[in-house]
Parts: sequence; structure tokens; C-alpha cells
Amino acid sequence: MFENPELLKASVSLGQFLAQNSTQAIRDKIRATKAKNSNDETINNLEEIINNLIAEKNELISIAQIYDEQMVSQKISEEDIKYITTNILPLLERLIENGNQENVERNIQNVEIFKPLLSKETFNILQLLGFNFKKAIGEPLTELINGLISSQIPDNSEKTKDYQILNAQRDIEYFKIFQDEEAYQRFLDLRREG
Repeated sequence: MFENPELLKASVSLGQFLAQNSTQAIRDKIRATKAKNSNDETINNLEEIINNLIAEKNELISIAQIYDEQMVSQKISEEDIKYITTNILPLLERLIENGNQENVERNIQNVEIFKPLLSKETFNILQLLGFNFKKAIGEPLTELINGLISSQIPDNSEKTKDYQILNAQRDIEYFKIFQDEEAYQRFLDLRREG
């Protein structure tokens, strides 16, 4: 839960808020205000207390909204669950049928095993237990696809350039050996021994 920086910040804010604001502190302020015999000063102090309470209420609402947003972002809606459960199995079956023909029957049997896991009830139960589908499945899938795409991008890093330079230098040295008859013979002798 505290891997999320927004939730951590909200928790710290809530902890600070609770530490500094208590019912007893507010009662003490009201008593102190009433103890002063000036009506104008009492009214001003009470207005200040009310304004502080309103500001604190707004801060609590803000913190609660952060928690609510984070919880909603982790929960899969009923509509999404229905969409996933009705569409993923036919999609898997089509992929299997178009895949390796040797393993089609076995793979279809494996999908049959997973059908109960991909039900609306299972999704709801796992979410109630705190399972985060988006984090457990969505994030690794996103990283996997990112890795697949990134692996297709040519690497222009400094190490790659250094490696290419070293390969070119090696090739130049080989060409020097081939141009010198005695060096070439020694090279062949070494290759035969090794």
C-alpha cells in the first residue's frame, strides 16, 4: 500500500492532522475564549475556531479523496469484469486454434481449467481479499510489452559503439596478419594447436 507516493503523502498528512488536532485541544480553546470577559474578543476567537474547523474539515475531505481515488484506481468495475470474463476466453481459444496445431487439444484443456478462475465471482472475491489485478497482471504485462518493443530499438549506447570499434580494430589486425606471410603461417600454426 505504501509503495504509492500519493498514499504515503496522504497518510503522513492524516497523521500530522490527527496529532495536532484533537477534541480536547478545541475544548481548551473554547474555554480559554469564554474565560475572557470581552464579548468582541470572544466572538473573534470563536469565529477563528470555526474557520479553523472548516479548514480542517476541508483538509480531511481532501485526504479522503486521495484515498478514494487510489482505491477506485485499483478496483475493477463490474462492467469491466463482465467484459473481461466474456471476451478473454473466446480470445484465448482463437489464439490457441491459430497456434501450434500439435498442442491445440492440450492447450484447450488448459483453458478449460482456467475458466472457473476467469469468472465474475472469482474476480469479485479476489478483489474483496485485496488482490490488485491491475498491479499483478496489468503492470507486468505492460512491462513485458515495453521490453519487447524496446528490444527492437537499435542500441546506440556507448558500450555498443565501443564494441563496434573493438571489432573493427580486431579485423584490421587480422588483415595485417594476412598481409605478412610469416605472421599468417604462425597464425595458422596456433589455430591448429588450439
